[in-house]
Amino acid sequence: LLHCQEIQNIKKELKNNNIKLIIIPCLILPRLINWFSAKWYIIPFIFLQSFPMLLSLAFIKKVDIFHCRSYPIMLAAIAVKRMKKGLKIVFDPRSPFPEENITANRWNRRSFTYKSWKKMEKLYLNNSDITIAIINTYVEHFKRISPNSKFVIIPNNVNVERFRLDKKFRACFRSKMGIAGSEIIFAYSGSMGNHWNNPKIYAKFLIKLREFNIKHRFLFLTPNTEELKSIFNQYGVRSNEYFVISVRLEDMPKYLSSADFGINLMERSDIRMSIKTCEYLAMGLPIIINSNVLGAKEIVERYGVGLIFRDIEDINLEEIRIFIQKKNQLTLKCREVACEKFSTEKVANQYASIYKNFEENKIYEN
Repeated sequence: LLHCQEIQNIKKELKNNNIKLIIIPCLILPRLINWFSAKWYIIPFIFLQSFPMLLSLAFIKKVDIFHCRSYPIMLAAIAVKRMKKGLKIVFDPRSPFPEENITANRWNRRSFTYKSWKKMEKLYLNNSDITIAIINTYVEHFKRISPNSKFVIIPNNVNVERFRLDKKFRACFRSKMGIAGSEIIFAYSGSMGNHWNNPKIYAKFLIKLREFNIKHRFLFLTPNTEELKSIFNQYGVRSNEYFVISVRLEDMPKYLSSADFGINLMERSDIRMSIKTCEYLAMGLPIIINSNVLGAKEIVERYGVGLIFRDIEDINLEEIRIFIQKKNQLTLKCREVACEKFSTEKVANQYASIYKNFEENKIYEN
């Protein structure tokens, strides 16, 4: 009932802004259909559910633009496009779906499922009118698959009004946790697992920073508290070296307020620029990443809002010390970059301009 009420509230809010929300329930067979790691034999089930709905939207509701977020819905959208002249498709992959499932160890590169999705990925890129890329690393990745596709770069967004420093909470939390005024807190926010956000690399980073001559601790804001503790115990990380807290999404800005720097590390090279990057910047937290986080690396290099190191085993602690000393001047810069480049309002306007250009029959040029 609470979920239904939330939907009704969203509908009302959108209606006040002249937007009509249509929600189509999807039939999901437990343990058979997983839209986020769909095996090859699930593809027909997805198509049979989505095609009639999109067909009715195109011809009955007179919808002229399909904005397809992620991969599963794209096949049906392309089928409808071939039936309705003038229909436009925006392919908004958010992440490279086949590679994401490789990283998560759900598929392997020799599997029929991976090869099937790679073929469909090329079909999607070739048949979309525009493909949204979060950052230039995505453009480079997808251009290797479909060189003639058209791309628009629109980054992840953050609510800059909600994600902002809460000085009162910062003071209370740090006092409660026994954090000294001069103590540096490195924060991580988000899920933890055995693939791209792997606790092992954070354990190695924490151990390496034991040699650091500035007092510091780590704050992990994650729902996977037990997984993190288990890995840290295996690596001999002591409980007094870090805090780990499971917080609600709406409370994330408060807890990030208690930190000084945001961290994002990956074991394998990945093109992503995660939402946590935007959130750190909105909070005024300079970011520390390794060179495997390619999307975030591009942001750091372009705007000068963080520190990049290549190898955890060869970290230059003096470089980190100098970086930490620049925190005050970097904080304002991080916030400004978030507001100017990643705010929800700015990103929404970029999406709106795509729809407007379609209406005016403007042609995109790469």
